[in-house]
Amino acid sequence: MAGNLTHSVADIVRNLIIDLSLGTLPSSSAAWPVFAEREPDKPDNCITVYGSQGRDQGRMMIDGEREIQHGVQISVRSQSTTTGHQKALTIATTLDDSVKQTSVTFSTKTYLVHSVNRTSDVLYAGKDPDTKRNLFTINAVVPLEQTV
Repeated sequence: MAGNLTHSVADIVRNLIIDLSLGTLPSSSAAWPVFAEREPDKPDNCITVYGSQGRDQGRMMIDGEREIQHGVQISVRSQSTTTGHQKALTIATTLDDSVKQTSVTFSTKTYLVHSVNRTSDVLYAGKDPDTKRNLFTINAVVPLEQTV
């Protein structure tokens, strides 16, 4: 679970969310596109994954490898409060229940996601005063490693 990854944890978790059918590739123009590190102005209903503060667990005594749980914040934006909250809750509980030693391939690299450990419940971040869209966030740490 060392910190040397070819891709950002946001990109890896973005692909994990798509693999779990919780969202779609933006290029597909389907419902709930998933973005990494940058949230576009449209569409109203979307998911964005950001890298955030992780946890450095220190070094392993045997081999000296650094153990890191990478931090992520998953943002769900929706025109409807109910729809946004339900989508964020579905993402949170699916990540809780379904991610156990899950392989994610991004580009030509493969990552083993050991788990997604929430550090918060689904949080309501408020309503944008201009667009009236609602924002929900999920904070988590993700122990993972690059395998290929």
